[in-house]
Amino acid sequence: MRVIIGNEKIEVEDDIIQIEDVDNKTLTEEILSNKNRRLDWNPLQSRYEDTELLPTTASKKLLFKIDTSVKLNVNPLLKGEEVWSHILEPNQSTMYHDHKEERDGVSFVYYVTYPEDSGNLVFEFDVLGKRVFRSIRPKVGELILFPTYIPHFTTRNVSDEIRISISGNYFPMNR
Repeated sequence: MRVIIGNEKIEVEDDIIQIEDVDNKTLTEEILSNKNRRLDWNPLQSRYEDTELLPTTASKKLLFKIDTSVKLNVNPLLKGEEVWSHILEPNQSTMYHDHKEERDGVSFVYYVTYPEDSGNLVFEFDVLGKRVFRSIRPKVGELILFPTYIPHFTTRNVSDEIRISISGNYFPMNR
């Protein structure tokens, strides 16, 4: 995948990375125990499913692994600036959105849980004036990297279980 950050073009070696040795069970328990700390209480907003990610031993270990993966696979001069957990209940989906800020960067999503049929991650691209979609059926332990400016959404969680992911953004360090 080619990522453009400012005037720089950066090749990402792999946009889906399997992260090993993560305590997803503990992360699930911690995230669910914190589910009332939503980032937005309006169900019509994209951040309604997002919650604060507490700085626990399990989350710090995962974020270190994510940081290492981003720096090795994208650019060592990127800095993680935002992180949150995402709880998708049965029959919910995530609205069409991007993570575009005043500058370009790299976003990530890590899957803590992924029950069967709990919603794919779908990216939209403009290719020669045509809308093209890339649908990814995630797996537990996968880290997906993508440019902050790429619009995306998730399809509906048609399972009977909650899907949990952790997302965030990386931006260039001030030079």
